[in-house]
Amino acid sequence: MAPMRTPRTHSLLVSAALAATLAACTEAPAPKPPAAIRPSASQQPAAAPATAPAPATASTAAAVVDSQVDPSKWKVSTSADDPQWLEVAGFRAPKPASWVWTKPSMQFRTLQYTVAGEGDSTKAAELIVSVFVAGDGGPLDANIERWRGQFRKNNEPVEAKRSSKEVGPLKIEFVELEGDFMAMGAPAPKKDSLQLAAIVQAEGRNVFFRLVGPKETVEANREAFNKMIDGLMPAD
Repeated sequence: MAPMRTPRTHSLLVSAALAATLAACTEAPAPKPPAAIRPSASQQPAAAPATAPAPATASTAAAVVDSQVDPSKWKVSTSADDPQWLEVAGFRAPKPASWVWTKPSMQFRTLQYTVAGEGDSTKAAELIVSVFVAGDGGPLDANIERWRGQFRKNNEPVEAKRSSKEVGPLKIEFVELEGDFMAMGAPAPKKDSLQLAAIVQAEGRNVFFRLVGPKETVEANREAFNKMIDGLMPAD
């Protein structure tokens, strides 16, 4: 038979149970915070790719080539320069010192020289240099026809004597015209005239060299004109 519990005994048992419960609560370990969540590899933002140098293209290569024929870098001879050389359109060429630089007298003349006649100032000829860039100036045949229109013989049109050659990478078209020459703006034609012309076709430009004037003066300087064209070289 179980012993009989008194009210006092019951109270003591309840108090002991409560004390044990409180002690257990204070001795329990503190809860851990939730673990940090790391994104998976597929959720990680991709690193920016390293910038690679742009590959060379036809346009960038063309820009390099164009810089070698930049008109802003071309020198044009002046009266202060060596009289035995002329410089124009990125080229240098030998010439007689007796050909005297003069200020271009008309539009489209880039460079101009007076070529004296033998002992007679009225027999002077002109060396005229015109530069046309990137197709300016029109087709070559159109220019040759325009020159033909300035010459007459017995009041009839003249035929142009044409030939061509290559000097290094340059293609050169020669044109010779003879007769009475009616220069642009002239009051009357000049009798017995001759024009030697060389159209130099170079990268990015055409350069027109014309020696024109009295036939005897031009003939006397034919060899020097041909040497000038044959001696064309890059200015740099």
